[in-house]
Amino acid sequence: MGIATNVELHKLYEAAIAFRKLQPWKWMYASQVFIIHDDERDIDGFCSIMGMMGEHFSLSVYLGEAGYQSYRYLYDKASLAYMDHIFMKAEVKKNCLTVSFENPETLTEHDDEQAMFLGYQFKGKNECPRFRYHHPGIYSWYLTDGWQCRFLTKALEQAMIIARLELTKDLQVPEIYDSKYYLRYYTEEKGWEGTFVDATLYKKAPTPKKTIFQNDLLAYRVKKLPKLLITLEAIQFYLPNPVVEVGSGQPFFMLVTALVDSEEGQLFYLDVQETAALYLTDTVTELAKQFLELKIRPCEIIAEDEDTYALLEDVCKQIDVKLSIDYHTARAHEFAEYIFEELQNASSNTVKVIESEQSDIDKLIMFADQITDTLQIQQALDDLSEQAKEQYKLITQTFVLAMYTIRDQIPSEWTGDAVKDICLNVLPEQLEKDVLAQCKPVLSHFVTVLGEDEIIPNYRSLLLVINNCL
Repeated sequence: MGIATNVELHKLYEAAIAFRKLQPWKWMYASQVFIIHDDERDIDGFCSIMGMMGEHFSLSVYLGEAGYQSYRYLYDKASLAYMDHIFMKAEVKKNCLTVSFENPETLTEHDDEQAMFLGYQFKGKNECPRFRYHHPGIYSWYLTDGWQCRFLTKALEQAMIIARLELTKDLQVPEIYDSKYYLRYYTEEKGWEGTFVDATLYKKAPTPKKTIFQNDLLAYRVKKLPKLLITLEAIQFYLPNPVVEVGSGQPFFMLVTALVDSEEGQLFYLDVQETAALYLTDTVTELAKQFLELKIRPCEIIAEDEDTYALLEDVCKQIDVKLSIDYHTARAHEFAEYIFEELQNASSNTVKVIESEQSDIDKLIMFADQITDTLQIQQALDDLSEQAKEQYKLITQTFVLAMYTIRDQIPSEWTGDAVKDICLNVLPEQLEKDVLAQCKPVLSHFVTVLGEDEIIPNYRSLLLVINNCL
């Protein structure tokens, strides 16, 4: 774990060069899916080879359940994929590692410097390997740690084996809608082996996280409004140009939530998230305020997809408005396509720098710092070792931010699965070994404090997760 070494990067480049030389996209389709299991993190990588159309050549490795669902998204929306904002959303929702083969002029300075440092020079068309990590909502970024590098290398090596078996007709790789998938896995006794597995194990889509509307008085006032014969269509889409906040390194895409009249297409409500960490409670609160200000309560809202439905489900229930779902919300799609095209025509694809008010991340850092400072003043850290005291603020900051930016959970929403993910997969990558060694006592203490103050409702179960994972 940690930053990739030069040896690991060299192996990755060698695997990518061999993959490019094999050109498996000449006989394999992007809709064919095979699974590479990573024993290091016990995670499945769902792999897709692209290039049959002769334009874009790549291997994508979609990570875990979330990655698989992001891979399926565009296929599930096939009838709508001709619209730019739908294709864009599919791209932004990706959770995967990729290697693509580009022309020299499309590489960044970082790509060029990395290749030259390792002794490589790429000059041909579609010859230059470009490695990226895609996280939902975030602009694709360079591989940042050793595990990403090692797993992508494994995936490239196994993909070549699978492609050769497909070429010689010793294997028929299933497609995404087939009932079985082909899985490659490694054991100490036998090395790499392959088998077919039931695809239904992966196809059950998780329920999107519901946004809770926490304003009883506002809900009561809106519910008293007369219900009019108005139907609104709701949609969420990403703006086409990435932005980056001042002082932040990684660009992201701003998420738009819009509600339009289903008959005339007139815009009723618009919200743009200007931080990388989404805070959608404000979105539904402002929507309810708009209902109240206009003295309007619609008879129905039609959500364009499951994410939009989850956003509106609780507020609609509280104000007694019918909520349904229909992918073919014509007026909402027209509005999204119009905004998308206008912005795409008006500006380039370069990253824009934005200045925002204090973000949710700033607030969470302040929250963790205030708790640490208070505990120090109250001498509530005295039972911890000196090493744990020294690292308390760093560990709690890192944990709180990871829970929010990666799992989209504030402390009152923390779940055991999310805590397990952060403890096993994130903290080891972000913290040095000596700091990581103090995580168990520090986080156990921190979660206990939050639980006893009734900030975390289920803190005892979280303590069990922390003790088992660290």
